[in-house]
Amino acid sequence: MKVRVLTDSGCGLTKEEAAQYHLDYLPLQVIVENKTYLDGIDLTTEQLYDLIDKGYLPQTSMPPLGMIEELFDQYKKEGVTDVVAVTLSSGLSGTNQAIQASAKWHEIKVHTLDIYTTLSVEKYLAISAAKLNDKGYVPDEIIHRLQAVVEHSQGFLIPEDLNHLARGGRLTPMAAKLAGMLKIKPILEVSKNSEGKVGTCDKVRTMAKAISKAAKLTAKGAKEAGDCVYFVLDSASEENAKLCVEELQALIGKDVKIERESICSVIAAHTGLGSVAFQYCKKVKGAD
Repeated sequence: MKVRVLTDSGCGLTKEEAAQYHLDYLPLQVIVENKTYLDGIDLTTEQLYDLIDKGYLPQTSMPPLGMIEELFDQYKKEGVTDVVAVTLSSGLSGTNQAIQASAKWHEIKVHTLDIYTTLSVEKYLAISAAKLNDKGYVPDEIIHRLQAVVEHSQGFLIPEDLNHLARGGRLTPMAAKLAGMLKIKPILEVSKNSEGKVGTCDKVRTMAKAISKAAKLTAKGAKEAGDCVYFVLDSASEENAKLCVEELQALIGKDVKIERESICSVIAAHTGLGSVAFQYCKKVKGAD
């Protein structure tokens, strides 16, 4: 058995960073004014933020099918028999289905699961899978351990500008307009509870109140899950991200580590600038 671990750019890693963790990598596509970029290869998160700041409304697409085929052609030549695939939610992208289709054609077995989310939890799960693979765990056991974590994970997003979500089809234009008029800050959830799609968890009137409520939801869910890792993310909203950390620390303790990361390009294309997010998940057994 020869095993490789595969992820996509929804995890927030670049291709070079993924390689450092022994992860193979597929870039999603970001389209801006008819120009297509490969996320994490020829487009950085900072460059995407700059494009949004200039008024562009990017769109996204799954990795190029030709690139997926090339990767599995290479696997076949190298004698790879099994692939552990950790990709963003099937509710957000068809990436996982495309990987499975190519693997079937090449007669390579894919071991995968729907993680119902993306961003830092995807990154944590992908890196954990690579660590378990390096330790010699078989693919089925790796997926079993990841699945146990997915059952105890959640993510909450608070967008500043709903127009990006509406443009990407994640929210109706009317809902975005109405929320803006009423100065409503929705707390959005992307987890198993929302079937891996963008769902509305709650609605409040200010960003500060939304952050406070999302922090409480995060702390409550993590307490029920047990030993967890925590993440606070933002898209060019450092001050609000600091507030997120402070609110969460007040609930879970200042000694608990909270990872700070940026909302990566392919996700920020939909959330826009000024967004913040909380994520947590149970620690993967044996991956530390």
